[in-house]
Amino acid sequence: MIWNMGRMPSARPTRSAYYFLIVGVVLLSIILYLTFFVFIYSDAEGNSTFSFGSPLSFCSPGNSQRIADSISPVTTTTVTVMARPTHTATSTPVNEIVKAVDSQEPPYCNYCTSTDELCKRYGSFNLARSRAYEGPNARLKRVLRKVRSGQKIKIGIIGGSVSKGHGLRDRRLNWSHLYAEYIRETFAKSTSADAANVEVELINGSVGATISQYMETCFLEHIPEDVDLVIIELAINDQRLEYLAKGYENLIRAIFALPQAPAIINVQVMALMFPTITMGGDLHTAIAQYYDTPIISLRNVILPHILRTTQYNSSDDSLEKYWFYHDANSIDLRHISFNGHRMLADLLKSFTSRVACEGWREGQQQKAGHDDNIVGGWDWAPYDSDRYEGLTLSLPNPNEGKEVSEYIPRLSLFQKYDHTTVLRPANPFCRTTTTLTGNGNGMSSPYAHLLEALPAPLSTEGPDAFAMWSHPQNPGKVWLTGRKPGVKVSFKVQTSALGRIRVTYLRSESYGLGSAWCWVDDNRNQGKRLDGYWPHKNIHVANSEVITESATPGEHILQCEIMKETRDPRGGTEFRIVAVDAL
Repeated sequence: MIWNMGRMPSARPTRSAYYFLIVGVVLLSIILYLTFFVFIYSDAEGNSTFSFGSPLSFCSPGNSQRIADSISPVTTTTVTVMARPTHTATSTPVNEIVKAVDSQEPPYCNYCTSTDELCKRYGSFNLARSRAYEGPNARLKRVLRKVRSGQKIKIGIIGGSVSKGHGLRDRRLNWSHLYAEYIRETFAKSTSADAANVEVELINGSVGATISQYMETCFLEHIPEDVDLVIIELAINDQRLEYLAKGYENLIRAIFALPQAPAIINVQVMALMFPTITMGGDLHTAIAQYYDTPIISLRNVILPHILRTTQYNSSDDSLEKYWFYHDANSIDLRHISFNGHRMLADLLKSFTSRVACEGWREGQQQKAGHDDNIVGGWDWAPYDSDRYEGLTLSLPNPNEGKEVSEYIPRLSLFQKYDHTTVLRPANPFCRTTTTLTGNGNGMSSPYAHLLEALPAPLSTEGPDAFAMWSHPQNPGKVWLTGRKPGVKVSFKVQTSALGRIRVTYLRSESYGLGSAWCWVDDNRNQGKRLDGYWPHKNIHVANSEVITESATPGEHILQCEIMKETRDPRGGTEFRIVAVDAL
């Protein structure tokens, strides 16, 4: 047989080949169907899950009414996709599975819905950026429950010149006043049976040119001891220095130790006049997270828009004029305008409403009892591996109460970890020129103590003596001021366990400030030199200096004398004291 090695004859497919092709297509279709419609189930809202049950978004912001409608025990069913050969879905009726959610949620449970005016104004994008740290907010929820029940609450503000209202023509335009009014209107008047008698007291203890290092021991000179909520605004007053961050941490710990165990909110404004954009607030952030205190940041929202605008047009200062205080001659890039105050208040309002709504829902769930179909803030189902010794959980359990939900770390963030150290609250001593009773704002506090010099011979008397003085253009800032070398001033101080004594004094590059020598009791040779002058332009703040850390517990005499030598290039010798304190 001779084979033709040229063109081969074409082969035709047989019937068996067609059969196997059809079977393969059918099998492939079945596999794809199972993959997409059984193992990756997606509900009508586009929520995908790897379980066989329809997902229920209990805490989804802005979906309160949708959730309430979807879980009605009368008309609603939940769809369960079963992995059966028929691939059919069955419907199982819901028998009161969501007792925890009241269909009539309070008005503040409207985050970014059609009735949320703040979300319409700023958008969810900007509101989300403002919440630099949220956390579970157990303390704030407790305070909001108190005001909803008709009880009076006190809000204390600890801040600098921004929160004091620099540049505002009326204190009612201050962000803190706007926020307090919101608390009254939203929670007291709308949710309390006894709303007419509910009182929200605002105590603005802000002091211009003040840092955390001063406030850590002297904050009770500016706010009362029985506050329920403290809002701290020191992000731009503190420089990005570790010792100031430690002062900020000590302040938070001291506030938590107050009788009402107050909640804390950190607010961070911005300033664009310093050598760097980053300031002490960026160190505050880590500390606030460590102590589980929320942060609302104005800078996070505004600064990207300012940067983008000036990138397109470097001469465009329109946003700076809008957000910062300014006059016909210049823009003050340190103090926000009313527009900034209003936005900061709005960001706080939006955040607080979210927290209040979450707390309300958790309360409803606790009243109705737990249900496996709902996941809320207090449900707790850890992995078996998260348990040891049979009963103890290796993770914090919020159901154990305030000991967990409001736990104060026993160690400072700046300490080395160990198994034994427990920091205890100190008993601070403070005498200050900026106390509520001495700054001319018409307020008083039973906890305030005005700084007073001891009489001669411990202090110089006469026309050259240290005396209270404030700048005529800024009467809210008061200093105990001396001007001539050789002038002395002395104070009584009371130390406790730590034996630390400090002097807080003003520092500036342009105020013509000199130097003083300060010491304790008769230990003049072991004193410290304090320089009012420093080279940092446009930064005029109070600075705290430790004179001794080895004083015995009890009463001591702190003395200071203005020196002839000065670091001021123009020869200034004036020295301004803000406070003395001891621990």
